Amino acid sequence: MRPILYLEAERLMVSLALPRSRHVALTLPTLDGVGLMTCTLYLIFFGFGFASFTDPDYWWHLTTGERIIDTLSVPRHDEFSFTATGASLLNHQWLSEVLIYGSVSSAGYAGTLGGFIAVTLASFAIMQRLLLRLGTPRAVALGLIALAMLMSAPFWTVRPQLLSWFLFALFLNVLIGRNRPAWALVPLVAFWANLHLGYVMGLGVICLWASSHLWLRASGDRNTDLRGIGLFVAACFGASLLNPNGWAPLFSMLDVLPFTSNQVAVQGIGELDAPDFSQPLHLPLLAGILVLIGLTLAGRVQDRFVTLLAIVFTALALQTARFQPIFALAFLPAAGLAARDLASRRPKSPATPRSLVNWALVAVVAVAVVIAIPQLPGAQTGRQANTNGRTYYPAQALAWVQAERPNANVYTSHMWGGYFIHGLFPDGHVYIDGRSNMYGGERFVDYRAIINANPGWQELLEDSGADTVVIERTEKLSSALAQADGWTMSLETPRDRVFVLDEP
Repeated sequence: MRPILYLEAERLMVSLALPRSRHVALTLPTLDGVGLMTCTLYLIFFGFGFASFTDPDYWWHLTTGERIIDTLSVPRHDEFSFTATGASLLNHQWLSEVLIYGSVSSAGYAGTLGGFIAVTLASFAIMQRLLLRLGTPRAVALGLIALAMLMSAPFWTVRPQLLSWFLFALFLNVLIGRNRPAWALVPLVAFWANLHLGYVMGLGVICLWASSHLWLRASGDRNTDLRGIGLFVAACFGASLLNPNGWAPLFSMLDVLPFTSNQVAVQGIGELDAPDFSQPLHLPLLAGILVLIGLTLAGRVQDRFVTLLAIVFTALALQTARFQPIFALAFLPAAGLAARDLASRRPKSPATPRSLVNWALVAVVAVAVVIAIPQLPGAQTGRQANTNGRTYYPAQALAWVQAERPNANVYTSHMWGGYFIHGLFPDGHVYIDGRSNMYGGERFVDYRAIINANPGWQELLEDSGADTVVIERTEKLSSALAQADGWTMSLETPRDRVFVLDEP
């Protein structure tokens, strides 16, 4: 007979043992037709994102990020130009520039672009999740997301704005349908204030949310916590000051907002012009506005915050093309709620998913996208950004200047200024680049007078200190320099020319 202690130990071991007949089942999540189309949509847009242009500002963002890493400080004065050397510089996107430089250094341009595309697609995934939470029919939500992607896709490239889009979508997702302050957004405001000037839009969204609750209170809703909302708004504005520039970025936003911007200073920067609906670039925006109007006229949108969002960002998008990608996010909640109201009046028919077949199709699409990316026109698949794609940069001319005149003061197109900053700094400098606010309106007036070869152009050019000019052959300045005394054409390519000021 076995001892009692032995029997008890045997019972304990049996009770702790896992049943041998239990197996772990691995199954794919159910994927119906709408899910298949969703996966396909995101994969296709991810692939086509690699046909992105190289943004003109990318080059000086990259150089600034390197400068911040090297000096462990945020630049406060201009070091890149010879016309504004030492001028006060408001760097509101220093953290994005550090991230861009760090990513390009480790993953190359293609890897960095892939990360920015993924962040952008995550913005739309957040908005699609919001639409489903609001009750928008799944197929309609997918259609709205597809239209929104079309609106913003022309702007997808390596630029800090894309990070702002993600945070903008996150703020909408948190605040829509919320009756109480979202205190978790306060530290995010501080983070955003160091990432990009777009944090002002985040503060604007918070103010619209607070205004909608004031509207409710004025309508007789006594459950609105005005004190809590006021403290929340104040905390968000206070958190926005936790950046190297304090209040200054809030006021600088007036230079790029409709109705308050200095149009002389920003003239020639296409994104700050009103959208031109005769151009294919802005047709998706027109379609989005028409869809929003049509849906909201047919269906009810009772959320006042959502209504304010749609009105304000439609007005901004109609005034300035830069707000087109933001409108692509902001119009979705109103359109989705209107579609929900319309769908509630119609009977629903269940669909039978073919999950395994659909997942197989997703795999086929994913492989096809990976194979197709290198075949796309101007595909960004290398460690270096393209210089001969949709946005052309004079690589041969830059190489000549680097070799023959590394200390040059270069007059070139403001679209090429950042490219020459990246290629020549710290020895060479540029006349102008995309940092329009720093240069001011007077400098842009002179710049346009020179490039258009207006009367007095040669005096303006030589008095500025420029000793080298790199210009497209089609510009009026190119023909004028070819005939001007004191300048010699040192290089000519099929698309651009290099002129050098003769020694006195």
